[in-house]
Amino acid sequence: MSLSIAVCEKSDWKSMVGIFTEMEEHYFGAGIIEPSKMETYLESRVFAPDSGVIVIRVKQDEAIIGFACVNILYPSPRYSGQMYIKELYISAAQRGQGVGRRLMQYIARLAVERECLRLDWMSEKGNAGSSRFYRSLGGETLDGMFHFRLFGESLHKLADK
Repeated sequence: MSLSIAVCEKSDWKSMVGIFTEMEEHYFGAGIIEPSKMETYLESRVFAPDSGVIVIRVKQDEAIIGFACVNILYPSPRYSGQMYIKELYISAAQRGQGVGRRLMQYIARLAVERECLRLDWMSEKGNAGSSRFYRSLGGETLDGMFHFRLFGESLHKLADK
C-alpha cells in the first residue's frame, strides 16, 4: 500500500469530485449531490485561481481516500500567517489507520514552511472521535473564543440593511 499526500494543482479539480461527493453524503445523506453540479462547484469556486483555498489530497495507490482544504489568513501576529483547516475528510474505510495523522503532519509542515505561527480548525462538539483524535495530536480547545455564524434568514436580514 502506497500512501501519498500532496497539494493539488488548480487543474486537478475533476479528480476530486468523488471524494468531495463522498464527504457531502457522509455528513448530509446519500443521493443529495448531483455530480455535474459538484464539478461546476469545484472548478469555478474551490479550485478557482482566486479562491485562496489550498486543497491537499491523500492517495492510497491510485485511489483518493481523503483531503483537506486550508487557507492562510492575514494579518496574523509577528508578520506571520495563520493556517486554517476548513475541511478534513478521510474515507470511512481508512479511518483509524493513521491516515488522518499523516495528513495533519503534512498540514503542520506546510504551515511551518509558509511561516504560519498558528494552525487552527474546528470540530463538532458531538463528534467524540474527532475530539479524541485532535487532542491526541496536541490540539487544544479555545475557551476564550466564541464561534459565531450567520445563516439563512439571519444572513439575508443583515445583508439587506
